Order: sequence, then C-alpha cells, then structure tokens
Amino acid sequence: MSSSPSVFPLTPLSELLSNVVDNRGRTCPTAQEGIPLIATNCITNHSIFPVFSKVRYVSQETYDTWFRQHPLPGDIVLVNKGSPGNVALVPDPVTFCFAQDMVAIRPIESIDNFFLFAALKSAQVRAQVENIQVGTTIPHFKKSDFDKLLIPVPPLPAQKAIGLLHYRLGLKVETNRRISENLESIAQTLFRSWFVDFDPVRAKMAGEKPAGMDDATAELFPDSMEESELGEIPAGWKVGDLGELCHLTMGQSPPGDAYNLSGEGLPFYQGRTDFGMRFPKTRMYSTLGNRKASPGDVLVSVRAPVGDLNQALEECVIGRGVAAVIHRSGSQAYSYSLMQSIQHRLEYFNGEGTVFGAINKTDFSSIPLVEPPVELLNRFDELASPVNGLLRSLHEQSQNLAATRDALLPRLISGELEVPEDLLVS
Repeated sequence: MSSSPSVFPLTPLSELLSNVVDNRGRTCPTAQEGIPLIATNCITNHSIFPVFSKVRYVSQETYDTWFRQHPLPGDIVLVNKGSPGNVALVPDPVTFCFAQDMVAIRPIESIDNFFLFAALKSAQVRAQVENIQVGTTIPHFKKSDFDKLLIPVPPLPAQKAIGLLHYRLGLKVETNRRISENLESIAQTLFRSWFVDFDPVRAKMAGEKPAGMDDATAELFPDSMEESELGEIPAGWKVGDLGELCHLTMGQSPPGDAYNLSGEGLPFYQGRTDFGMRFPKTRMYSTLGNRKASPGDVLVSVRAPVGDLNQALEECVIGRGVAAVIHRSGSQAYSYSLMQSIQHRLEYFNGEGTVFGAINKTDFSSIPLVEPPVELLNRFDELASPVNGLLRSLHEQSQNLAATRDALLPRLISGELEVPEDLLVS
C-alpha cells in the first residue's frame, strides 16, 4: 500500500457501480465449438484483457437463453473465487461469456472505467481484497464484500488521466507479450518440423527439396528413416535418455533462515508460483543453496503442476519445486524448445503421487529423447538464438514499463502525486 493515506475520499466499491453481471451458481451446458466460455484462469494480472487459455464453448442457443446477463464492452471482469481480485477489461466486441466465480462490474457515470480498472489492480486495493476474502482452502471475495472495499475517488479529469496512463502502459506490456508468444511459436514450429516431424527428411525421401531451406542446411539431413525404440527416426540419429543428453539439476530448498526479500544473495525460485510467461519473477533471495541454475537453463516445475517451463535470466538458487535443464551442447534455444516438445510427457506425472503430481530425478533422467547430429543442432541454434535475444529484450522492456506503472499508480490514485495539468482529461 501507499505510504501516505489517500487525500481523496474513500468510497465503497458497491456505491461506484451501476450494474453487476452475476451468473454465479449457474453451470451451463457446454459444446465442442461455438462461443468461448471463459473461466477464472483466463483472468490474470499479467494481461489487460481475458487470456483465452483452455476455454470451453457454448452454443448460440445456450448463450441466448441460459445466462442472466452478458458483459458489455468496457465492463470489468472481477474474479470472486480461486484468484479473488484479479481483473480484466471486457474488449469491444465482446467475444466470450462467463458463468461462475466471476462477475462483470459497470461503473456509474461519474467513475471512469479505465480508472476503476487501474484502482482495482493497484497494490493498496488488492491488499484490501486479501484482508477481506474468506475461505481457507479456496479464497472467496463475495459480492456482498463490495461494501467493504474502499476505492479512492479523485475528480473525474484526474480519474481519466490516471486510467488512460495505466491503460497505455499496460497495452504496451500486452503487445510485448503477444509478440513474445508469436516469436516462441516460430521457434517451436521450426524445432517441431526438424526434430519431431522430420519434415526435411521426409521431403528428401520423396525426392523434393526441403521447403524454405538452403542447400547447406538440407545437406545436414539424411534421406531415409530407421526404426528405434521411439519409432521411426532419421537414419544415423540416436536415442538417448535425458540424463545422458542434458545436464539435470533437481532443486533443493535451503534452510528457512537463508531466505530474504532484501536482495541479499541470489534470486531464489521455489516452484511454479515464481514463474512468469517465459522468465521467472524474483520475489525472494537466498544466501545459501547448493542447487543452482545458470543463465539460460530451462527451469522446469517438478511439483504440482509438473511440466511448466521458464528460463533463467541469471544465476539463481532453485528449491525442490524446480529442476534446471540444459542440453550438453549448451544451446539455450535448443534446450528450451526440447523441453517444450516433451511437456506432454512431463504432464503425465501430474496424475502420479498420492496428494499432488511430482517427478523425481530417476524418472526425469530416464525420459528418452531423439538426438540429432551436433552440426544440425548448431544450425538450429544459429537460427533460433536471435529469437531468444528478442524475447529477453521484450521481457526487460515490459519489466521496466510495469515497474514505472506500479511505482506511479499508488501515488497517483492516493493523491500523493498530483496529476500534471497537461495530462488532465476534461
């Protein structure tokens, strides 16, 4: 929260709303296709708009008849259960519907919707949500709690300026995220074509030149396949266990008194909760720890859930929920794409174990992999490494933008920092 109290009046959220779209308690029938039905996992604090992740669908008839209401463009989706307080803006046009565990709120005319969105994402308001929410196993933030959530309300011109500034900074971060996703997809598509589907080999077997490939690279691929324990693989390629082909370090948590939030020691990553989109978020440091990852190592979640990936930006200490993997060639780009290609095998272990999924070093090390010739691996690295560099650059830019936004927002919302005259919106 801001170090200074708000100079603006504090008003209960319930008094700032003209409408609440609430479909809780209504489990609708789903369909194989149709209109996306978003769940709470689609509302994250890393995105302005809902992220369409593992969505289900409803038919047009269900959309028209089942729901009490639907959100309108500019409404704010607010999660009530699971990740209470997470918010996202409803885009124009509205491309989804939602049912339980979230509501869409619409502010009154004297409240700017971008400002209310910014306020709900601010640290001081989220801290209130954490104090209000109830439920020991799954946190809840009920609609009846809206009376308890106090929002600082500056004059409307200042609201609009704050809301627009927050939105524009967030939109740039969102744009960087989408570019990063596209870049990752390009690298993974190339990896899959070369090392999973073996498209260049199959093209040569058919007497064709591999599409979009120079002659020197095409020469690195054989023109026939042979049987292996993993099925058909390119002739001359090998199969080996992950433990033979990669350096694998399983994390181990240091003593509790080694942890700190002040930046002493190395960044410490305990598990999946420390992962970002591609690179981890540093929340904690450790002065001890003999299990470390090096810059570029792939960080793999090995406990609840198994299989989520990130990549280390710097030397760091890894706890028991994380493993570090790097191919013995040292190629960071190849290593990350390789781990992406076996995520489905890692996810199998989410069904193992008595309480939650986990994978041990023996099982991890014994995963069989196809090993291409080193010359081909190096060629992939030449093509994909620039993508890794761009991803890091976009990440650093987004981190700086987010840090600027998060430093300014609480001070602007509380009135500690006055909105400059030239930014005021009439």
